[in-house]
Amino acid sequence: MSSLKYNDEGLDISGTIIQGARVISRLTPAPLINLYVGMIMVYTSPIGLGPMLNPAMALLILIPGMVILPIIPIIYAAWRGHTDLDVSDRETRAKFFAFSLVCYALVYVIFSLLECLILAVLSAAYFTVTSGVMIATLKSKVSVHGAGVGGPGTALLIVYGWIAWPVIILWIAVIWSRTVLKQHSLRQAFAGVMLGILITLPTYWFLYLCP
Repeated sequence: MSSLKYNDEGLDISGTIIQGARVISRLTPAPLINLYVGMIMVYTSPIGLGPMLNPAMALLILIPGMVILPIIPIIYAAWRGHTDLDVSDRETRAKFFAFSLVCYALVYVIFSLLECLILAVLSAAYFTVTSGVMIATLKSKVSVHGAGVGGPGTALLIVYGWIAWPVIILWIAVIWSRTVLKQHSLRQAFAGVMLGILITLPTYWFLYLCP
């Protein structure tokens, strides 16, 4: 067994820039982005949470289903020494993606049954983006961090308009951090963000803008 570590911690890189990149990287994995964006939508949804949910109830579904459960297999595998917390080995990612897809699908069904459109569509977007990343990973190690901010950032722009423009800065920061930490090439990091954007757009078009 090994301690829980990110892949960049095993590389011979250091300095102020590296530390700054690590802060950005540690604060922007997909599960935490799920939490940030979910909380924003729970408390500021322009269309409400439907007839049956209040914010506390919505979070009791969102946090376990979209933040905690998807990362449990990764944490367990890292604790056992089978992977690192970044799941940097491309060939091992599919099984973790598959488990996350089950979680997102379940959350989508629950929010749909409870008529909470704002969060049902968010979970659907996570399902479609994760599916896209899983397929893309068969050919290239696209950045999960990138997709994890590209998709939700696009969702915020669609739901709230250009008041959400700071997400563009976040996209750039994540691309920079993952490249500086030598976890992805610039092309892989950029591809991750673009994949999240391009898959989220039609998901929100069909499920949110034209229900």
